[in-house]
Amino acid sequence: MARSDNLVVVGSSAGGIEALGILLGSLGEDFPAPLVLAQHLDPRRPSHLASILERRTKLPIVSVVEPTPLEPGKVYVVPSNQHVMIQDGSVRLEADHGNRPRPSVDLLLSSAAESYRDRLIAVILTGSGSDGASGAVDVKAAGGTVIIQNPATAAHPSMPQALPPTVVDHTDDAFGQILQIVGHHSAIDFRQYKPSTLLRRISRRMTIRHTHSLAEYRDCLESQPEEMAALVMSLLIKVTEFFRDREAFDRLRLEIFPTILQSARQRGNVLRLWSAGCATGEEAYSLAFLAADILGSELPEWRVKVFATDVDESAIAFARRGLYPHNTMRDLPDEFRSRFFENAEGGARVAKPIRQMVIFGQQDLNRGVPFPRIDLVLCRNLLIYFNPDLQREVLDLFAYSLYPTQGFLFLGKAETVRPTKAVFQMVDKKWRIYRCISGPLQIPGRSSPPLGGNHNDPMKRRGADPPGETLDREAELASIRRLNEVLLRFLGAGAILIDANYRILTMNSMARRILGVRDVGNDQDFLHTVRDLPYGEVRNAIDRVFREHVVVTLPEVPLDQRAGQVRWVMLHLSPSHMEGTNLPRRCRPSSGSRPWRASIASSTKSWRTPTAGSPS
Repeated sequence: MARSDNLVVVGSSAGGIEALGILLGSLGEDFPAPLVLAQHLDPRRPSHLASILERRTKLPIVSVVEPTPLEPGKVYVVPSNQHVMIQDGSVRLEADHGNRPRPSVDLLLSSAAESYRDRLIAVILTGSGSDGASGAVDVKAAGGTVIIQNPATAAHPSMPQALPPTVVDHTDDAFGQILQIVGHHSAIDFRQYKPSTLLRRISRRMTIRHTHSLAEYRDCLESQPEEMAALVMSLLIKVTEFFRDREAFDRLRLEIFPTILQSARQRGNVLRLWSAGCATGEEAYSLAFLAADILGSELPEWRVKVFATDVDESAIAFARRGLYPHNTMRDLPDEFRSRFFENAEGGARVAKPIRQMVIFGQQDLNRGVPFPRIDLVLCRNLLIYFNPDLQREVLDLFAYSLYPTQGFLFLGKAETVRPTKAVFQMVDKKWRIYRCISGPLQIPGRSSPPLGGNHNDPMKRRGADPPGETLDREAELASIRRLNEVLLRFLGAGAILIDANYRILTMNSMARRILGVRDVGNDQDFLHTVRDLPYGEVRNAIDRVFREHVVVTLPEVPLDQRAGQVRWVMLHLSPSHMEGTNLPRRCRPSSGSRPWRASIASSTKSWRTPTAGSPS
């Protein structure tokens, strides 16, 4: 029987099963030492840990039920209702040791340190409490190595945080480094997604790429750009279809839409819906179909807008086309297929009147600006992937959008987050439908409400800003409107003035004509108002203008297509500073205190059929 001179002992508690599976899945069959795992479990229930881990690793799993010699390349799972010790190259069951949690990680580490000394590696993963801290001190004193999971990425950071920094030799931060690399290349911040979800998806990519550790996979990402794209696609959640969960849409039709339509009629027949996390657009179009079907012959008398956002720019680009394979529509009623689709090569395209109702845009809810005065938000089964802090931020974002209309939030039956009762009143427990009855004092994460919003809005009457700032904003708006009246209308090009949050401050008639904007309010987001705008390219250019105070020209920006042709426009972006005005702090760039805006001049260049050398 082979014996090993080295030993690895792993201690974990809450959230540990997932972490252990990922750890073991990264180890090769030739791992040169035995591993002893101590995972806190409910001792009153049968443990299935060994069978779970067998599916995640090629290493043999041994359940310890009697004194067992330790062999290299094997994983030893200790029972959930007994303590164990390491002695004479074996793992042994122990009698009770007071009120320690079972199995005691401290006891296991301390006994292993006596036997293996500097040949011992102790690993502390996610968990609640402080079990393992005392044993780690003994490991360090004996000359062993102590490794902890990065508390920032642990599902429950208490156990790794409980170790004194002086005993920790290494913090496994490869996971955090992977998220940094992904964020840098994709402009998507995954750091507030649940680590367990991300680690599961990363581990699948590791298996495909035959990498054996997070550090090795990190190096793979840095050297192989195609793997970066594959990982981002894997991390993004895409579960969608037309009228997914038909019963839920029946509930919207029969009980939610009558209420929001009654309210919308009092606001001039304006209906505003938001599909947050729309993936490839089926849900957003389903909302548009539903609204069109309910309104029937009244539809031309209404202004219906469906804002559809997702963090995945490729999914948004697909959704904008409105072209879907026939097999994705098999659950649609025949009447809807004939009314709302037209035949096209490769499938069926959503009819143009419906496409014109839906405004698609790339948006990261972690950084996003809310749409104002929304009647219904659909954000189904998405918040379950966010950590609690981000869940609260996103719910505040939705409350800001919904409160002015007393609108509804539809989360979906798989959602576990519980919105606060002071803000959201439950309407349907099964489908997690809520009505917004209160709202935040200001835009989440910002110091003041949107510039130029409705001053009769109850949210803005609750003292969010001192009277002086309100007067300043009103004076500034008057100044901007005078600029529009005196100057912008006479320009030979389209002109738009926006703030640092992409909100349109003013826009002349030529810009509306060139960009296809029929009506515009002072609180509309420029990036989401202009249909088919290449979101990422234009947003990056605007950000650069505000950050560096430079002029940026986008010489050929494709906007829309007609009969296979693309309309190209030129956008000229420049910083604009107006002396004597005092912008709210949210409109000032972080690099300075002067109140800057961006001016955008637009002009039509041509219609032409794209070629291989044309920008796309």
